[in-house]
Amino acid sequence: MKIAVLFDGAGLARLGLELAGHDCTGYELDPNKHYLSKMVGSGNCILADATKVDLSNYSAIWASPPCQWLSSARTQGNPKSDFAINYLDWCLKLSHSILWVENIVQLKTEANFWGKVYNAAQFANLQNRNRIIGGRYRIPRLLKSYKKIYSDLCPCITATEYKGCASDKRRASRWYGRRLTLDECAYHQGFKVPRKWLLPPKNWFDSDIKWEYQLYEAIGNGVPVYMTQKFGEEYS
Repeated sequence: MKIAVLFDGAGLARLGLELAGHDCTGYELDPNKHYLSKMVGSGNCILADATKVDLSNYSAIWASPPCQWLSSARTQGNPKSDFAINYLDWCLKLSHSILWVENIVQLKTEANFWGKVYNAAQFANLQNRNRIIGGRYRIPRLLKSYKKIYSDLCPCITATEYKGCASDKRRASRWYGRRLTLDECAYHQGFKVPRKWLLPPKNWFDSDIKWEYQLYEAIGNGVPVYMTQKFGEEYS
């Protein structure tokens, strides 16, 4: 099946769908994330604004629109100032008969009406990661019934695991009591860090440590590979 992966990020969602046997094309506007995505899976990612792409030739759409303004982990800035449109609403209005729209679970339960809540632990025993998947799709096969928290698993891998704060409930490092490495974060998301990721693009203007932070962010903001693979296998 030919699938467009919108807001491709570092390519994790696309990788899972490709492992399920699908022909995927990612679209990502952030040059740094696009640079990383080109090294993941098929590397078939185009630097483009997802809202400006012709989607008529695709059988299905996976969309993971920006969610920072919805996140309870956001602690700085005006939550809606960086977003010219409501990407979530835009994605949900796409007309494809097979549509997955993935986003975070909001604290107010009435705000989560638009989709079904899953925990990544239902797909593999690696982490607690609650996400909503809306749209139109077949329900995937799951390992277990839904729980918000499985006490034997770490919290969600976040985009700021590099801070390694053992007292912050929003990070997996709290559960482990130490900062996690890039490879450990990637493991919980279901893939291995490509070694070429460690080399910043030629136009990178900042320090090596700031580039490392970019990698943590790309991993933490991604969709677990094993989740999208299970959704994709329903159509394999």
